Amino acid sequence: MVSRSWKSLWKSECGATLPVYRVLVPDSVNEDILRAWTARGYRCTADAPSAIMLTGGMRRNLFRSSVLFKGGTGAGAAVTTGFAAPAGLAWVSGFADAALTFGAVGGVSAIGTGVLAATLGPKYFRDPKRLSRRNRRKAAEAQWITPATLGFLPGRKDGRDTDEQRLFHLTVTIARKIVRTRAWTHPILKDHVSRVDLDHAVASIGVRLAELVRLREEIESIRDERTSATVEAYLSKLAIAFTSMANRVVSMHAYHSRLLALDEQLMLLHNSERSRELGDRVLDVLSRTAADDTADWQFRELRIDAESQSEVISGLVAELEQTADTFDDFDSRLAAAQESVTALDPAPRRGPTSDRGQARSA
Repeated sequence: MVSRSWKSLWKSECGATLPVYRVLVPDSVNEDILRAWTARGYRCTADAPSAIMLTGGMRRNLFRSSVLFKGGTGAGAAVTTGFAAPAGLAWVSGFADAALTFGAVGGVSAIGTGVLAATLGPKYFRDPKRLSRRNRRKAAEAQWITPATLGFLPGRKDGRDTDEQRLFHLTVTIARKIVRTRAWTHPILKDHVSRVDLDHAVASIGVRLAELVRLREEIESIRDERTSATVEAYLSKLAIAFTSMANRVVSMHAYHSRLLALDEQLMLLHNSERSRELGDRVLDVLSRTAADDTADWQFRELRIDAESQSEVISGLVAELEQTADTFDDFDSRLAAAQESVTALDPAPRRGPTSDRGQARSA
């Protein structure tokens, strides 16, 4: 039942599009790296409107202040060295006048380089886009969830896809739709319990699905006539963990549906408040021109009452809170499923342990 549900959602939401995403695992880098990447404008979050495919450039300091500081000081050092070397050779060869000339030019170049470094250096080292040497090493170790991580291979002949990739593709699509709703950025959800951490939620789903893909491939690699029963038992337990992830994504879709319903009520509330403002302005103009005593109650009857929308919104926010709690609760459910995998008694093996090395081609 759940499997049909998530597959039908995948077909309707993103089944006709190629999977294009590159989601950062937030725990794989520190906050300083995330701030620097955000300052550079890199879109590496789960809810980014489009994927970013930068790799090497993300762990280097390639921006304006860096180019000016490093390029200027590097050029100055090269010029200084270019004059210092001939000055030394001329001094050794006995050409004192030439040595003094080259040395003077080299000294001027060195002073200019120092002034340039003193001017541009503080701006570069305080630039929020800058990564320190330590963070550059850590940025190279950042973990990303991509279609290839989940077993996807493009192509018509040799291409393949997995249920884990399809499920995560659906997850990323829903996350991008969530951040485009009016309610997501509305003050009514600021600091509210129903405001889930999308980056953590989506990345955790991707990490779990990647683990399932790797583990299933390892289990399939030992399948033969003797280990077939054990392999099937392990795969059935992996299916429980996958179902838990599918349930979580379905709940995430329900969360998005709640936000859409809240969007409609927020729009009605906005129109109601706008109608009151316009009614007051029209009434003011009418009272100053026609002096109609009956205009007041007529406009009160025509205005849309915003109190009803406010009550509906309060109810929707309460339902959204319950949906978010259900969505977050799947972590504990998955932990229980993993414990059941650990507690599984494998079927007895009839063959020697050396049979494990026999791989079965997919």
